[in-house]
Amino acid sequence: MNQDDPRTADPLGERRLAVTTNWAFFGSFGLCFTLTGFSASDLLAGLFGFALLAAAFGAHVVINHLFRTRFSKGEVALGFIAFIVSVLGFVLSWLVLPHFESVNIAIGLAGFSLLFACFAFYLVAHHGVRGSIDLLDRVRKR
Repeated sequence: MNQDDPRTADPLGERRLAVTTNWAFFGSFGLCFTLTGFSASDLLAGLFGFALLAAAFGAHVVINHLFRTRFSKGEVALGFIAFIVSVLGFVLSWLVLPHFESVNIAIGLAGFSLLFACFAFYLVAHHGVRGSIDLLDRVRKR
């Protein structure tokens, strides 16, 4: 079997490579700009960082569409854990740090709202409005 032959390429390996490259590029720059925005109380840098993280999520959705796959269970779990830990860290910083500036509060609220909006848009775009509600409403299914 010739490994250079495109007909024998592993599509899941290529998808993994595309997803990893996407998050390595957009995710690392997004995290750097977000942290810079919080540490320097720079609204534009912080919001640009969150915009890069949203772009990484959007690119991941496009990669999934191109390879005709969905998010794996591990990707979903990692995303939820990273989001929850980030939000908890933000809220604890807001409550505990005496000099947590209003610019940092604006960065956090706007940024996390943007990421939540991206998630909600993905659910509606992928499953439709009724399907999204059915995913979140387990009581009605019983």
